[in-house]
Amino acid sequence: MGKNRAIRMMGAGLFCLGLLFSGLVRAEFQPFVQGTPIEGAVDTAAATTVGQLSAAGFEVIGDYAPADGVRVLVVTSDALLDTAARSPRGGYGAVLSVALEQDGDTVRVSYQDPRYVAHGYRLESDNESVFQSVAGALGATGYFGAEPISEANLRTFQYAFGLETFRDAVDLGGLGSFERGRQQIAERADGGDLGTDLVYQLRIPGKEQMLFGVAMQTDDADTNGAALVQSVDKEAPRAYAFLPYPVLLDGSSAETLNLRFRMALFFPDLPMMGGEASFFKLRSAPDAINALLRDVVDGRVFDDEPVGGFGTF
Repeated sequence: MGKNRAIRMMGAGLFCLGLLFSGLVRAEFQPFVQGTPIEGAVDTAAATTVGQLSAAGFEVIGDYAPADGVRVLVVTSDALLDTAARSPRGGYGAVLSVALEQDGDTVRVSYQDPRYVAHGYRLESDNESVFQSVAGALGATGYFGAEPISEANLRTFQYAFGLETFRDAVDLGGLGSFERGRQQIAERADGGDLGTDLVYQLRIPGKEQMLFGVAMQTDDADTNGAALVQSVDKEAPRAYAFLPYPVLLDGSSAETLNLRFRMALFFPDLPMMGGEASFFKLRSAPDAINALLRDVVDGRVFDDEPVGGFGTF
């Protein structure tokens, strides 16, 4: 037993040393990490990836296909749940998304950098141990999605003056009680006429707080998750790990992160205007997503003022 433990510790140490020399351990962060590609078809790769994650201590709680040739897995772990329980509105950080994208005969593997998530969502942890675990399971061959951003800038992130920060949640409505809310959101999100599906629901330990992952698969490009990613990310690996969209039930009130914060956080280098892709071209999406998720929650909304789109201040 002791010998096996020593071997595991030595292996972990060598892995961390390899990350250090490869430049993957740093004081600045990027949104997404490239894992080791997998040969074959995306569905076979998904089964392999689930096994790798499970062996590393992660639980896969969600799995869906936002587009042809794409699978998104959503995972949690004891470490993620512990941090979520210790952090205000920490439910947002209780999960990580892993994207699998078919690219010819190869499946590109990518995932949200847990450390970027920790700082962007102002968690009471840096998620370094979580990063080491997921990188050990899936590989870590590089970063993408943005130029490196410091911890301090992520924890106060605001794309531009006048736009939302992490603190500026969207009121999706009050539901009278936590139990009523958890049942109603799950039922309304899952496969109804709204064009949404429930990818996962996760209770945060010790709190009346639950996170829902909502797949937005409507015919409207402004409220279609895959279309949003494809509109700003043109080449594989695309940032499909941005999906699905979160809804947080905190007590009896539901909220979400404004697209003008959340999409800007994960795509901070995208220009406001101009070029083939820009936030201005998504100017109708924030209000459209808020309206869709308010329909999903169907609660009593007190703050129903439109927020305006990207490019309006």
